[in-house]
Amino acid sequence: MRARWRWTGLVMISSAMCATRLAAQSAADVCALATNEEFQRAYGVDPRIGIIPDDPTPTEMVWGPHCDFSAGSMDLFTKKSPPAELDRVLALTKAEKQRVPVSGLGQKAFFTVIYPDDQYRRAGLLAVFLGPKILTITMDAHQNKVASETRPGLETLAKLVVPRVK
Repeated sequence: MRARWRWTGLVMISSAMCATRLAAQSAADVCALATNEEFQRAYGVDPRIGIIPDDPTPTEMVWGPHCDFSAGSMDLFTKKSPPAELDRVLALTKAEKQRVPVSGLGQKAFFTVIYPDDQYRRAGLLAVFLGPKILTITMDAHQNKVASETRPGLETLAKLVVPRVK
């Protein structure tokens, strides 16, 4: 019995380590969907002035992989019920109720603003439905600008990123 427990324990530990590695890998994969330079160009940083050095930070969230960039983030909703999880996140971020349809991206896509009343966290969010997955890209609003002005940059970045999602 004791030998059996050890073997089962080793399998459980090994499975947990493998799952952790896979989770980290998927979070890193969402960071690989766009380069820091691509994100900053879409944000409006002029590369002639110089790209701000940044290492995108991968994190595994309840809904799936997440990646922080200096000017925003990308998430891939893959766990549980992606539409329900997205609705939950939009509620937590006090997103505007208006979902502006965006054509030409995935099965369907929409733009909205998250944290609309917070001048320090206000951002545009583009959600793209890709089969069982949902890709969201957020972009921080420039100081003294409205968050809806992030939409062209989000769409530009999404056109680069969507074909890379597997």
